[in-house]
Amino acid sequence: MKRIKLLFLFTSVSIVSFAQENLRFGFTMSPGITWLSPDNKQINSEGARFAFTYGAIVDFIIDDNERYSITSGVQIAMDGGKLSSFPLERIAGQSAEMTAKIQYLELPVGLKLRSNETSSNLTFYGVLGIVNGINIRSRADYRYQNLLEEINIEEDNIKLRDLKFYPNEIKKVVPYQLSLQFEGGTEFRVAENTSIVGGLFFRNGFTNIIDDNDKERIVGRNVGLRIAVMF
Repeated sequence: MKRIKLLFLFTSVSIVSFAQENLRFGFTMSPGITWLSPDNKQINSEGARFAFTYGAIVDFIIDDNERYSITSGVQIAMDGGKLSSFPLERIAGQSAEMTAKIQYLELPVGLKLRSNETSSNLTFYGVLGIVNGINIRSRADYRYQNLLEEINIEEDNIKLRDLKFYPNEIKKVVPYQLSLQFEGGTEFRVAENTSIVGGLFFRNGFTNIIDDNDKERIVGRNVGLRIAVMF
C-alpha cells in the first residue's frame, strides 16, 4: 500500500507542477490480448486471454510546436495468461494447468513524437517507453493432477500463490513488473483543445512475473488497441 500511495502522490505532484499550456490531459481505455512466455522448457504457454487497461494519461510538452512530449499517467491493467507444465518424459505422472488473472497499477513513462497536423485535422504519433507495474491482485483458475498419488485438484479464481506446478512450486506473483512498450497511431482533432486518439501498442515484459523457485523468467506480453480522449 505504501508503494501505491507514493505512486499516486508522485503523479499528482507532477500534474500540479506542469499544469500550464504545456500540459495535455486525457482518459484512455485499451482492450487487447495478453499472454505469458516462460523461459523454462518444462513450462508451456497455452495461449492468450483478454486484457483490458484503463486510466488517465498526461503529456508534458517539451517544445513550442507540440511535436515532442513526455507521456505518463496512472492506469489499471488486467493481464495474465495460460500455462501448463509436466515432466519432459511424462514419467512422474504429474501435470498442471493454470490461467493467471493478474492486475497491475501502472505508471507508464515514454517519449511521444507527433507529426504536424494535416488539413483533415489528423496527427500521427509514436511512443517508445517503459511501463512500471505494481501488482494489486493475482488470481488463477488452477488444475493439478498426480496420477501416482491419485491427486486431482480443480479450483477456480483462487489466490495465485503456493501452488504445485511441476517442476517447481509457484510461490507468488512478483510485486513489481517492468515492461518496454511501443505504440503508434493517430489523433483526430474534434475541437480546438480536444482530440480523439486511436492506436496500437505492443508491450514486452523484462522482469519475472511469477516466482516459481527457479532462476528462469516467466514474462508477460501484451498487444492492445489504444482509445483515448485528450484535452
